[in-house]
Amino acid sequence: FYRQADPYPPLRYRQSYFLRMIDEEAFGPEAAALDVGCGPGELVFDLSKRSFCTVGMDISARMIRICREKQQKTAPDAPVTFMVGDIERLPFPDASFDLVTAAGVVEYLTEDNRWAAEINRVLKPGGILVLNVTNRYAIRRLTLPLLEPLKGSGVMFRILNTLKRDILKKGPLNSFPFQPRTHAPGKFDQFLREHGFAKLAHRYFAFSILPYPFDTLLGFLTIPVRKGLERFSARDMTLWGTGYIVKARRTLPVNDQ
Repeated sequence: FYRQADPYPPLRYRQSYFLRMIDEEAFGPEAAALDVGCGPGELVFDLSKRSFCTVGMDISARMIRICREKQQKTAPDAPVTFMVGDIERLPFPDASFDLVTAAGVVEYLTEDNRWAAEINRVLKPGGILVLNVTNRYAIRRLTLPLLEPLKGSGVMFRILNTLKRDILKKGPLNSFPFQPRTHAPGKFDQFLREHGFAKLAHRYFAFSILPYPFDTLLGFLTIPVRKGLERFSARDMTLWGTGYIVKARRTLPVNDQ
């Protein structure tokens, strides 16, 4: 998803918004950052270029191997450490980090209380959290509950794959063994407040103007509009933005709530 050619690459937009929101804050030299659920390490290396001493952590040992191989080839001297770990059981002392990021993590967990408590614990007082969730109310998601089960049928999957790959020339059809949890943006903001975080800003990304799969199939019409909507990502774009990024400051330890 990071490497493939895409006229409208949602992960690259997400990455740019994370970095913009971080750059808005005044961190001291060699501030400590944790990117939890770091995947292939794209955000970790960008943070290291901003003088953060960064820990990249992922529950997948294979992802961590990819990160370490990339570090050896491209940034052997970067102030970066990679490790296998679980966002719900962070192996760090209290108040260890000035910044914690979680890109594409929360929606694949079964609930929110454990990770919120752990991130609250390892952030320093006044530390910054930047993370994203999947927006429940995005127009793209209106048809997903109906269409995703069709991918589970071998015959239907082959038909849809042929349509997308061979006829529309848009690459193979993706099939995942899970579906991300969704969050209502307003309720997610409230959840963060209740768990010791004060919201500072938000960004929407991965815009759609039609339900799935029409936003993809009619990309020659929709992509220019979807890309144009990114200019309004800091506004209330609940119906259009599939992804929702929040920046928040740690204000209270969990035990004081």
